Amino acid sequence: MNDEEARGRLEEFLDGRTPDMLFTHPTAHPSQPTGFCYCDNSFLSTLRLTFLGWLLETALRLPFDWPKLSLLRRMGARIGKDVHLSASVWIDPIYPRLLTIEDGVFIGMFTRITTHEFRINEFRAGKVVIRRGAFIGGGAMIACGVEIGENATVAAGCVLGKNVPPGATAIGNPARILRRREFPV
Repeated sequence: MNDEEARGRLEEFLDGRTPDMLFTHPTAHPSQPTGFCYCDNSFLSTLRLTFLGWLLETALRLPFDWPKLSLLRRMGARIGKDVHLSASVWIDPIYPRLLTIEDGVFIGMFTRITTHEFRINEFRAGKVVIRRGAFIGGGAMIACGVEIGENATVAAGCVLGKNVPPGATAIGNPARILRRREFPV
C-alpha cells in the first residue's frame, strides 16, 4: 500500500467510516518525512494547526469548563453534559475528533489523553472513548485506541494502554484492571 492509499484509509478512519478503534500504518523513522505528520503539510496548514494546538492548550489550563468544552466541541470532539476537565488536562490537539467523552465524566489535573502517536516504524491514531460516569484521577495517561467503560475509575498516575470494563478500576504503570469485587473490605 502506498502512502496516498494509507492517508485515504486514515481519512476514512477519522471520518468514522470504519468501526475500528485504532488505525496503524508502517512508516519511516519519525525523524524522516512520514506522510502522517501535520508538519509534512504546507506552511500555512502547519501554522494553522500549531495555532489551534496553542489555543487548545491555553484553554485547557483554565479552571473553567465552558471554554475548554466549547473549543473541543468546535474541534470535533464529542462531549456530553456535566463533564468536568480539571485545570491543566492535556488533550491531543491533532485529532480531537477521535475523542468521545460521555455525560458525567470527571478528569483530574494533569491527565494526558492522546489520539495519535509515532513509534520508531509505525504511525498510530486511535479513538478514545470515555463512557458515562467515568472518573479519571490526576496525572493519568490515556493512550490512543482506549475505551473506558461506564462508571469505571482510572487511578491517579495510571498509564492506560488497554480498555477498562464498566465499573472496573485501572491502577498502576502499566495499568492493571481490578474488578469491584477485588477491593479489600
